[in-house]
Amino acid sequence: MKKKVNSHLFTILLFSMLIFSILTIGCSSSNPDVTLEEDPGLPKHSIYRPTALDTLTEKMPIVIWGEGGCILPGAFFTEFLSEIAAHNYLVIASNGIDQVCFTTPDMLVDAIDWAISENSRPDSKYYGKIDTEKVAVMGQSCGGLESLHVGSDPRVSTVVAWNSGIFDTGNMGGATKEDLLELHTPTMWVNSGPKDIAYPQAEKDFAEVPDDIPSVWANYDYSKKGGGLFGAHMAGFAVKKGGVFAQAAVLWLDFILKDLYENKDQFVGEDCGLSLADPKWSIQSKNW
Repeated sequence: MKKKVNSHLFTILLFSMLIFSILTIGCSSSNPDVTLEEDPGLPKHSIYRPTALDTLTEKMPIVIWGEGGCILPGAFFTEFLSEIAAHNYLVIASNGIDQVCFTTPDMLVDAIDWAISENSRPDSKYYGKIDTEKVAVMGQSCGGLESLHVGSDPRVSTVVAWNSGIFDTGNMGGATKEDLLELHTPTMWVNSGPKDIAYPQAEKDFAEVPDDIPSVWANYDYSKKGGGLFGAHMAGFAVKKGGVFAQAAVLWLDFILKDLYENKDQFVGEDCGLSLADPKWSIQSKNW
């Protein structure tokens, strides 16, 4: 009976997110330096990249994104993902720009495979422009579960789960508690405070992550947005340039993927930089 109830709740969750995406989706970036497009070589994905590829002065690390609800369109988090891409990252999100379709963790792996292949294909516009040794897998809500599941891939350099955490029963996003044992890179959970419906799961994940995994659990207090699916849980993204979440994402990605080690102080320690700059941030870290 419990499994049946959980199945019904999951169906309601997905339907609600579908309606929300139809009402709020924006299919273009407000950042003129970023191009959002699809590529026939990678069906069912959306690509965010710096527009002026020919003028890049350094290779782009890879950021793979699992969509919220494991169903939302690739353009749903446009402001957030565009801001990351604007800092010289190749960002690939599951699902086409306006495609609403169930996603799987394998789609994140497919995106990694494609990016690595494009970097070595002589007639590709990405030829020699991608840092294939630096790969982040991230996602929001159910997409965050997909990223935690794919975190065992040896090519992955870091995992970030936004508004996400693994249920004790598993079943969502392909993730189970066993996936925590397979992590091998610095991992961060980012939530929107106690009103975030994924807060309890992230709290448990952070407590249970193995002692050899450098980990961070960061919370930005969006409690005023309320609870439920469309309260604090989704509040951190529907703002220009991705708001404080995008700022934190770039700091983390620059730290892990671009070796800007001074950014570690933004996340690690009792008085870390993010929480000093904005008291709405509450950050815990361990295993560093």
